[in-house]
This record gives sequence, structure tokens and C-alpha cells, in this order.
Amino acid sequence: MNKSLLVKNLSEMAIYGCLLLYMIVAIFPLFWLVTTSFKPPLEVFSTEPLGLFVPTLENYNRVLFNDPFPRYMLNSAIISICTVLVTLVIGSLGGYAFARLPVRNKESWFLTILSTRMAPPVAFAVPLYLLMVRFGLIDSHAGIIAVYIFMNLALCVWLTRGFFQEIPPEVEEAAMVDGCTRFGSFVRITVPLAKGGLIATAVLMFIITWNEFFLASILTQHTAKTFTVHLTSFFGSRRILWGELAAASTLGSLVPIIFAIAMRRYMIRGFTMGLVKEK
Repeated sequence: MNKSLLVKNLSEMAIYGCLLLYMIVAIFPLFWLVTTSFKPPLEVFSTEPLGLFVPTLENYNRVLFNDPFPRYMLNSAIISICTVLVTLVIGSLGGYAFARLPVRNKESWFLTILSTRMAPPVAFAVPLYLLMVRFGLIDSHAGIIAVYIFMNLALCVWLTRGFFQEIPPEVEEAAMVDGCTRFGSFVRITVPLAKGGLIATAVLMFIITWNEFFLASILTQHTAKTFTVHLTSFFGSRRILWGELAAASTLGSLVPIIFAIAMRRYMIRGFTMGLVKEK
């Protein structure tokens, strides 16, 4: 009995040790980023931790007041919020249709929509660029928002379909018996019941859109430029402004972190939905 208890304790210690090691490896880049943002230029490559050097706000001062970074952060916020709102409305309607309505060749259409996320973004770069040039949408908020809607729509349809499938159809049928239309039951009954899943989907799409770099670097130049593209401006021909780069990256990371923390209650509830098995 004692031997089995010892084996159990050792296995638990090994598991916790692996988890601790993983946590250290995962958090170290963020730790380095934050500490570097508070270091003066001469201390950037110092191995001293945060508590053993004098922190400075010089990097944040230059990024916020002597650089166009805040304007590009605002661009990222506008683009991300508009993308999430439009995609969530269209995607939730599509997900509901695939979950409830008797659509002909439903699975074929569903796989066709999902195929837009199976190819890497570089596969769509040239046709999207030519399309944006044709309609005069290069370096415009509307153009990059339309591209991000296209890139996120399949993910939204896929996630919301699972969330809606978990809700018993009898609830909607009861509402329709009482005189509610199909769309009315969707808005008044289904959406409130799937609120956690929809918010989780919105948070995920916001993070993906906020951090996107590749397509933004191709389709934006100045007016609609996002902060991720602007980060490359800290790489000079002769030197890299590590302090400013770290400060800008830290500020850019705070937005999705704060957003996710604020919505964590709904995210936990949402990620427990959509686990039903399809018949």
C-alpha cells in the first residue's frame, strides 16, 4: 500500500514538475518583453532581471507621444471591432442555418465554407490584392475589414453551428407554437441561450484579427495601417530599437488580454458548449 502511494505521489510530482516547466517556458518570452520595455537602451541586452536595474518609462514615452503608434492602435481597434461585429452577425445566421434548417446538400456547403480556412493566407494574397486594387480598396478600412470578414467567417460558422446544435430544438418549436416566427425564435430564444458561445467566438475572432500581420502588410500602407505592421518600423537599417519595439508590443498585447479577462466568465461557459456529437 505504501509502495503504491509512493508511486502515486511521484507521478503527481512529475506531472506538476512538467506543468511548471511548461509554464516557465511559455511565460518567459512575455517576461522578457515586459522587462525589456522598461530598460534603457544600454541595458537591453543585460541579463539582470527587472528588480536589479532602474526601470524607465522612456520607451513608452517615445512610443506614445513621439511616434504614430497610437493612431495605428486605433486603426487596429476599429478594424477588429467592425470585423467581429459583422462576422458574428453573418456567421451566427449561417451557423444557425446549418444547425437547424433543412438545407439541400448541407454538408457539402459546410465543407465548402470551411475550405476557405484550410489554405494558408498566402494562397489568397495575390487574388485579394488584385481584387482590392480593382475596387480601389487598397489601404482603406473597408477593404481590410472585408478581407478579415472573409478570413474569419468560416471559423464563426463552424463554432456557432456547434453551439446552436447543443440547444434543444424543442425550445424553439415551443416559441413558434406560441406564434413566434423562425427568425423571432432565433433572436429571442436561441441567441440568449447561446450567449456564452457567441461571446467566446467573438473573443477568439478579435484576437485573431488584432494579431494578424501578413494580409495587413500587403493591403495597407498608411491610412488603414495596423499596429502589427507598424512594429516593423522599429527595425532600422543600422540598428533595432528594442526598447521601443518591446514597449509597443507590450501595449499591443494588453488589449486582447484585458478583453479576454473581462469576458472570461462567458468564455468558460461558451467553451463548454458545442460539444455535441452529430448524428
